[in-house]
Amino acid sequence: MPYITVLLNRKGGVGKSLISVNLAAVYAEILGCGEDDPTVAVVSIDPQATSVEHADAVRKAGRPVPFRVVNAKNNVDQLRKLRRAKADIIIVDTPGFMPLEEGEEDAGPSIDPLGDGTVGDSLRAVLDAADDVIVPLPAAGAAFRSTKTTIERVLIPRQIPYGVVVYWDPRDSEADRDRTQSLVRRQGWDMYNTTIRHYKPHTRGITTGRLCTQYEPNPIALKAKADFQSLALEHQMRRQKRAGGQ
Repeated sequence: MPYITVLLNRKGGVGKSLISVNLAAVYAEILGCGEDDPTVAVVSIDPQATSVEHADAVRKAGRPVPFRVVNAKNNVDQLRKLRRAKADIIIVDTPGFMPLEEGEEDAGPSIDPLGDGTVGDSLRAVLDAADDVIVPLPAAGAAFRSTKTTIERVLIPRQIPYGVVVYWDPRDSEADRDRTQSLVRRQGWDMYNTTIRHYKPHTRGITTGRLCTQYEPNPIALKAKADFQSLALEHQMRRQKRAGGQ
């Protein structure tokens, strides 16, 4: 039975696709997976299919994609069978979802922030199957309210284990990162110790056709890859800790 991790935040453009493909790449490297190996899979339910586009760009550049990539947008029936998939690790890349209307933020559980329609049904299907959720939070601050809705209106009511991963630009100094982490702690949200630094190799990954395990061997690229290695290690430790507590 696969272990299923969902990348989720109501706001789009917060790094869900970037984390999905690069976390999968690191897991594949750790497990020694080759191209088309089904052990690690990325499932995209994002209509923009950014993670699928990234994998296609890697292939077009003549490099292997060491994990399976599945475009499952609009395929709710397939998502409801995710537990039966032939993979050990599944990472689900999701879209942003509709903001709540005025007055609905405090309406309680009677209003489902995932909304109606195919996107809402797809999100509910993957969350029903999820073992845990990673919630990316850029340090810039614009995604704080959407992160609050994601955690307090979606994840906590469903009792799904989660962890916030702060995503920050080192050119803005460590103060932004520290401020954001402090804010997360004050909210009482669970948070990863690992942070993802917004390095250029990450932002250029699609255009250059590279995963973090394929970056050019230079100091910045090594640091960029190290962030995802650290995230994978911490993710695995959290998984083992929960399994030991059951």
